[in-house]
Amino acid sequence: MDLRTWLPILIYLVLGAGVAVALFSLSLIGRKRPNATKALPFESGILTTQPARQRFSIDFYLTAMLFIVFDIELAFLYPLAVVLRDVGVTAVIELVVFTTILVGALTYVWRKGALEWR
Repeated sequence: MDLRTWLPILIYLVLGAGVAVALFSLSLIGRKRPNATKALPFESGILTTQPARQRFSIDFYLTAMLFIVFDIELAFLYPLAVVLRDVGVTAVIELVVFTTILVGALTYVWRKGALEWR
């Protein structure tokens, strides 16, 4: 191993550590002027009208989880579509099976009423 190989990484680490130390040092040196507005829970200074810990309907969480699940599954379709010509019939069969499972899951969730906002 040559030092020339690791020199850019070493420079990057030293500069990163230097910036971190400099910012931390400057935050300790800076003036502190506390006042009532800065003591509020929000930086905007707007007074809260509702409690911070309010309950959400389970429908909200269900919809969010379903969105994440289907979004991730659809993200897997793009790489498969990119290699579709190179892989051939195997990729087409996988794409059809995957899409069938995806549509089946969406149909099941739809019939159960998980997508309806009550």
